[in-house]
Amino acid sequence: MEDHRLARQLRAAGHSVYLPSELGVKGQSDELHLATANDLGAVVVTHNQKHFDPLHHRWDAEGRAHAGILLVVQRLNIAMKLAAVERAARLLSSEAAKNQLMYLKMFETDEQAQLFISSLAP
Repeated sequence: MEDHRLARQLRAAGHSVYLPSELGVKGQSDELHLATANDLGAVVVTHNQKHFDPLHHRWDAEGRAHAGILLVVQRLNIAMKLAAVERAARLLSSEAAKNQLMYLKMFETDEQAQLFISSLAP
């Protein structure tokens, strides 16, 4: 259960992390996952680009807001995922993440993350 391991490590670093099973949305629609995360002000971190990419664009077209989506490449090892997800959690403000569809690659290094975050400023 890589998700649980990643969640434990992020929590140990002081980040708030919610797993679908803890929120009662495991196995439910991706739309419900995004809505639930939005209600919590939480960024969705997912491997499911196939569904969350179009969901983000649909919500944007409908004028619906969400707290952010971070797409993670499944084939990365857990240490690389943890470093990049932790960097995103540490550097992204809720304002910067709002309504953003982000890719883990944007957070591979501090420099890349800072460049990406600065690109979000108006």
